[in-house]
Amino acid sequence: RTTLRWSSMDRSSSANLVYGTCSNRERDIFQRSDLQFPGPLAEGNPVRIPPDCFVHVMDTNKKIARVLLGPQNYTLLACEQVVFGPKKLIDLGDSWFCIIQNPVVKNGDTVEHDENGAVKLRFGATEVRKGRMAPFPLYPGEKLEGGLGHFTVVRAETGLVLRAKIDIVEDSLGLPTKRIANQEWLLPGPATYFPTDYVEIVRVLLAIVLVQGESLHLEAEQAHSDAEGVSRVVGEQWLYEREGPYIPLIGQKVIGKVVALQTNHLRALHLCAKRTFVDRFNKKRPAGSHWLLTAEDTDTYTPFPAYEAFMGFAHPTTLTPTQYCIVCDVAGADGQPQLGKRQLVKGPANFFLQPCETLLQGEIFVRSALIKSC
Repeated sequence: RTTLRWSSMDRSSSANLVYGTCSNRERDIFQRSDLQFPGPLAEGNPVRIPPDCFVHVMDTNKKIARVLLGPQNYTLLACEQVVFGPKKLIDLGDSWFCIIQNPVVKNGDTVEHDENGAVKLRFGATEVRKGRMAPFPLYPGEKLEGGLGHFTVVRAETGLVLRAKIDIVEDSLGLPTKRIANQEWLLPGPATYFPTDYVEIVRVLLAIVLVQGESLHLEAEQAHSDAEGVSRVVGEQWLYEREGPYIPLIGQKVIGKVVALQTNHLRALHLCAKRTFVDRFNKKRPAGSHWLLTAEDTDTYTPFPAYEAFMGFAHPTTLTPTQYCIVCDVAGADGQPQLGKRQLVKGPANFFLQPCETLLQGEIFVRSALIKSC
């Protein structure tokens, strides 16, 4: 008699197999336990393969395994033994997929074999198999990576960052697009992502919601075209001011949110240029220059942190009919101070002093007595 070896297995699947010969007592022990019936060890042992199952049978002389599909009863030869199975065929639903490591080489629907009869494998490669395909077995050498999974649903106000493993042409955005190895791109939602062999998911991005009066300070980490079609170079900074959700594109770095400042007849914005630039009013601002923005210029204004510094709010100077003042270093039409120039301003008046302007002695005078006004 052949010595029996036992291993853990599901009782229901092992009950469909009859390997070797044993006594009724040993068979009763097997049926009452969680042990697997002993494997094929002798010529003529019948292997019962249930429906929708498969096994791997190896030729011990050639060391080559092949696949047998159920339902069938197969009688093992002296040089054959079952090395894998029985296992259920992999059945994918409409929204399911799986990843196969070392997939077989196929010519159409036919599996290719070498001159010795072994299946050809693409070692080191992976293959994504999607739903709506007939149940299939794993061929010798193939491995199921991570089990079965659902297609990825990208919800609204989220995005999926994808990366190409090799140079490919993919159509995740609806149009065939050439991608180079390690290139990343964004799949915005709502959408459904269908996995492919040479594309991997890097991370999920959440949209940043901008309300009225908010802007997003962005910086380009690589050359690209932004959401409005403007070409950006590396290191360039800009403000995105459109209300609603925004998902930063690949190559964009979010520095932070910027809140708009309001002006009215009682306050103006005092700004300073960090570097020379042209503002949104098409005025050139030299580095270090100061200027005011009043309600006559704009109701709200968002300072650009990369070029402008908000110095504070400026308040108006108010003169009654009996008051006057002398403004020193009056600003010219270009906003630059005219050193030594003075200007007499009589009341009634309400005006903002430019950042370069000061009042003579810092005081307001009364016309008659020329005394300090409270």
